[in-house]
Amino acid sequence: MAGPRASVFQALIALAVVSAVSLGTYALLWLIDFGTLEHAPWALFAEPGTADTLVSFSEVTVGILGIAITVVAIIVELAANRYTPRITELFVHDRVNQLVMGFFVVTTVVVLLVNMSLYSGHHPLIMVWASTGLMTLSLLGILPYFVYVFDFLTPTQIVNSLQSRTTSAIDDAAHGGAVDRARHDVLLGIEQLGDITLNSIDTKDKPIAISTVNALAEVARFAIAHKAGCPPQWFDSRFLATNDQDFVALHEAMVVALEERRTWVEMKVLRQYQTVFGAAANRMRDINHLVGIQTRRLAMDAWHSGDQPSVAQSIRFLNTYLRASLNAHDVRTSYNLLNEYRVLAEDFLEVGDYDRLMEVAVHIRFYGQLAFAMNTGFILEVAAYDLCSLLERVHVNKLECHDHMLVGIFLELDREPEGGKTQEASLRGVRKAQIKLATHYLAHGDEASARRIFRDMRGERRERIQSIRAELEAVTDQEYWEVSDRGINFEWLPPERRAELPRFFSWFD
Repeated sequence: MAGPRASVFQALIALAVVSAVSLGTYALLWLIDFGTLEHAPWALFAEPGTADTLVSFSEVTVGILGIAITVVAIIVELAANRYTPRITELFVHDRVNQLVMGFFVVTTVVVLLVNMSLYSGHHPLIMVWASTGLMTLSLLGILPYFVYVFDFLTPTQIVNSLQSRTTSAIDDAAHGGAVDRARHDVLLGIEQLGDITLNSIDTKDKPIAISTVNALAEVARFAIAHKAGCPPQWFDSRFLATNDQDFVALHEAMVVALEERRTWVEMKVLRQYQTVFGAAANRMRDINHLVGIQTRRLAMDAWHSGDQPSVAQSIRFLNTYLRASLNAHDVRTSYNLLNEYRVLAEDFLEVGDYDRLMEVAVHIRFYGQLAFAMNTGFILEVAAYDLCSLLERVHVNKLECHDHMLVGIFLELDREPEGGKTQEASLRGVRKAQIKLATHYLAHGDEASARRIFRDMRGERRERIQSIRAELEAVTDQEYWEVSDRGINFEWLPPERRAELPRFFSWFD
């Protein structure tokens, strides 16, 4: 009942404010014009014939108010039905809308009261001028106000308003504000941004979907940055298990873990991403790619903030996206997600977190082999080239984890038995990635590592090895011949590494 009571209370406050301003304005004009009780109008409309000069003013002002309410109600309802019902709340609480609507109402009431005072022998000059001025401002302001309303209800403005209100609620909690109210606003804002994203996917409105995905990321990023200033009760996640749709099915242990890790805001955002990802599968792959990009960025933002639980949570959601894309047989999205995973591993390498680097490498191998088992062999090939790229950087940086990544992860990719053309082609792709890495080793004077790759594949049929060599030597263009997000040809080798191919293949002889 707290919600309805609060709404009634706010409505009564608005009524009191408008009434006070209207009556106060009229009282001031009355004192200026009549001044003393000698000219005071005690009998209203005692001489109605003398009030004809401004009798139509009240009708005009009422008409202006009616037009404003009608137009605003129609466009707000249309926007709420298309994007989110919270647009109505945003509109009602907007200060400009409150001031303009309040001005129209005050003008109507003041003009009405002035008309009731135009009858005595004393002519209330100030009242007449005030009524004329108020009505003129109402007429002049109606069109600019409509322009403001239409601009306020543009999708980008709605998204920006929701993002601003949500981050403001987090900031209030971090600076001693009411925790319960702030938490309610954050949950509602995140849900509404997620709803707009889902509606945009249904209507194939890509720009709006992109803006809301980015807005959700900014909310999570803001929460990570201000987490240290929030009080302990802000992270109490028990209420989520009973009141929130995204957490009601969570196991009790996970609810406790959320409180201990202090990651419920990020979890809420990522759950919205998970829902969006499922809705956009095989429909709007660019949105799914953006979800992967923002999740990867959140992981690194959390890492730089020292928030390791949020890093682990982001990685788990990347895994969830990959699983969902494989289940949906969305090869392009899986291809894009593996690229983001590789970039994340490279970021961990740059900051020196080699444990996370190895964790991501293991996940790449796992999902590559899972795709192979699901007869989506191309993803295994992509995983091989991504691991090849990682190993090249690990080798250049002379990291201790290199040997384990090479032998325990990379060379284990093609351990599944062959069976069928798709699997055969994919395993050939893995072998090409391994040979590509061998040329890197040879070009950097590390024959021992190249020999490890040779020993792993020396049992291959001679005809197959020869055909793989011919295919690698035939690729001369670095850019892939089709448009893709990566834009590179996996099988291309720079000249200094291409020169090492004869040396490597001579070992098979």
